[in-house]
Amino acid sequence: MPPFRVLMRSLALILVALGAGLMALHAHARQAPEGPVVRVAAIEGVIGPAKTRYIASAIDGAQNEAAVVVLTMNTPGGLDQAMREINAAILASEVPVIVYVSPEGARATSAGAYILYASHLAAMAPGTSVGAATPVQMGGGFDDAPEDERPAPEDAPEDDAGNGAEDGENGETAETDAEEDAEAPRGSPLPAPGNTQAMRNKAVNDAVAYIRSLAELRDRNGDWAERAVREGVSLTYSGALEQDVIDIVATDLQDLFAQASGQTVTVRGAGEIELDLTDAIIERVEMGFADEFLSVITDPNIALLLMNLGFIGILVSFYQGLEPVTLIAGLICLIIGLYALNTLPLNYAGAALIMLGLGLLIAEIFFASYGLLALGGLIAFAVGALMLVDSDVEGLRIDWWMVAGATGALGVAVFAAASYGLAAQGRKVTTGAESLLGDTGRVLSWADGRGHVHVQGERWQAVSQSPLAPGDTVSVTAVDGLVLTVTPKPEEPPHA
Repeated sequence: MPPFRVLMRSLALILVALGAGLMALHAHARQAPEGPVVRVAAIEGVIGPAKTRYIASAIDGAQNEAAVVVLTMNTPGGLDQAMREINAAILASEVPVIVYVSPEGARATSAGAYILYASHLAAMAPGTSVGAATPVQMGGGFDDAPEDERPAPEDAPEDDAGNGAEDGENGETAETDAEEDAEAPRGSPLPAPGNTQAMRNKAVNDAVAYIRSLAELRDRNGDWAERAVREGVSLTYSGALEQDVIDIVATDLQDLFAQASGQTVTVRGAGEIELDLTDAIIERVEMGFADEFLSVITDPNIALLLMNLGFIGILVSFYQGLEPVTLIAGLICLIIGLYALNTLPLNYAGAALIMLGLGLLIAEIFFASYGLLALGGLIAFAVGALMLVDSDVEGLRIDWWMVAGATGALGVAVFAAASYGLAAQGRKVTTGAESLLGDTGRVLSWADGRGHVHVQGERWQAVSQSPLAPGDTVSVTAVDGLVLTVTPKPEEPPHA
């Protein structure tokens, strides 16, 4: 048989064998048991714009592709707007969303408590906690109010939504309040709260109404949720289970799946669904590069560092004759830093102090103030940086060591720029007519007090009151248009 036919037959047999093998593997895969897909995403650290994008994307991608979304949570809180956007994604999801506070030692405080209440099924691991959901701010915020002006839980007005405190709390009853009101003189006006107190009341009452609406939607303990907002109380995992704040205490994901199976949840667009997570296939969702990058730059310490580097880069570029590489790098850092700060709750007084500080540092370079402008600028910058972010949430504050480092770096940059300018003022002029003063040349021709000299590689007309001869060494003492005034320069003695 010809070799070509042998080769073709061998190739055909190989292809047939490969096809048979693939068919067998496919048949085995079809016979293998397939469990429900569970998408697992993590809410770690401060809740901000990056976390919102990541969680919303994880929930949106699970529609029609997964049976359940599990959000593992360990957070000290975060931005109110970011929390509400995550909750909006949970409430709009057509797939059940389970929030699981884990691992051991994790917490769901502040914004995390609201997300836990919004979930279809709430779970916690042993050793975890939940609560402390009071909306607190710095810089004219809630903790700045005097102690006697802060409303106790029973001071809140009651309404149909149950925003007031429960009867009997702190030993007082509704009847007692009614008697006290009856004893008050008719027509006497109630004391009006100050602006700070009024803003606090609005924020707290809004937060209470929001978390109570979530509690009613998920049939959870609304009274404790209100106390978590008004009083900042917290619960351990066991207390949360006892007080009907959560549904499950699970040691790990497998335990969570086992306890969740058989429970019924109400999902938008699908009604009641009985969960079955037996043999669940875990599909972990990681943050993409864009979300990771956004998460890094929205750290207030990184944002301040970027702004600091941007200003220093522009300053260095200015003193290098607008050198393009440093200028572009500085502008990029400055723009990214400003964008990151724009996503954070800013204190505008702090931002104004930073701008004032930078302006004073620039002024120090152009005006001789013996360092007073620079000192005032550095103090304004440091105080403004400490006040810049209007939040007391852990992870949303600018650390003092970052402020100290940024202030020191600015001080060094301004000192170097000022020193460069002072040194330039004392440096000999190297261009123009003034650069000829003091230069040495040689006489080319001379007669009657006038002649030509060779200075800086050029032939110049020259005059002198001293007798000179061709070949003499002269020094330029004055420049009048294109005529130099020179004097004889003695020859230096040869070195021994």
